[in-house]
Amino acid sequence: MQTPAPGTLRVLHLSDTHLTGDGALHQGTVDTTAVLDTLLERLDAVEGVGLVVVSGDVSEDGSPESYAVLLERVGGWATRHGAALVTVPGNHDQREGFRQVLANGHVLGEGGRPVMHTMEYHPPTVPVWGQSLVAGRRVLTVDTSVPGAGYGALSEETLHRLRTALAEDAGAPHGSIVVLHHPPLPAPTALHEALRLQNPGDLADVLRGSDVRVVLAGHYHHHFAGSIGGVPVLVAPGVANDTDVIGAYGSETAYVGTGALVVDVAEDGSLWSTPVRVPVAGSDTVAVHHDTDAVAAIIAEAGAH
Repeated sequence: MQTPAPGTLRVLHLSDTHLTGDGALHQGTVDTTAVLDTLLERLDAVEGVGLVVVSGDVSEDGSPESYAVLLERVGGWATRHGAALVTVPGNHDQREGFRQVLANGHVLGEGGRPVMHTMEYHPPTVPVWGQSLVAGRRVLTVDTSVPGAGYGALSEETLHRLRTALAEDAGAPHGSIVVLHHPPLPAPTALHEALRLQNPGDLADVLRGSDVRVVLAGHYHHHFAGSIGGVPVLVAPGVANDTDVIGAYGSETAYVGTGALVVDVAEDGSLWSTPVRVPVAGSDTVAVHHDTDAVAAIIAEAGAH
């Protein structure tokens, strides 16, 4: 891959690692720690990364041990490459375990240097929030998770914080990057549609006319591109598996597969995204399948009502 042009911030965008604290297989089929190791080893060849993003569903079980795996693996990769590291909770994450290990998600700053945090307690009802500066860009992490649910929503508190942050002069001459889990885009399957972001219009109102260059999201376990409020939205492939987006709408199938996005953001705000798919053992075999009855049961339990 070509090296980034001068002044360009290269972002390695990962999502949906679904790590476990005890090594249990995701959906009974995938060793997500081993898959993450395989992916990161292949991505060692990517030059010039200044920021690593993990856009939610870091953990499958919400345990501190699972977040420690991410800190060791992805944090180690970012440190070796001199890159910042930010992450945000998804619907499978637990805020308490997330904060215990990853604080507000802004783990490493420019050059891969650890970010210092005050040890302040927040109850799980309070969304995780963070911002930092990387190469002249303001990076804002926005928690769309809803405790106990699979769908996403932006609380009034979170929207207010985002609106206020974007109105401030943060010394970011090259604009802002927003990272969240639930994409503000239509979903490819009935299950993900029921578990989508519930108030994308509120986000669009905040983003419209702002200096946000791109929104980075996950959740759908497949690469998508779209826009909201005039801002590009890029959805990363799933690290854990790959959603079958052309299967029957009412069922849910994912294949063994892993990947990432390499996103280059230029000083003038232009950007381009390169999906990277890395072969792993068992690629293109079914990792998980839910028939229409199983999907309906999941929607009844975790979807918006």
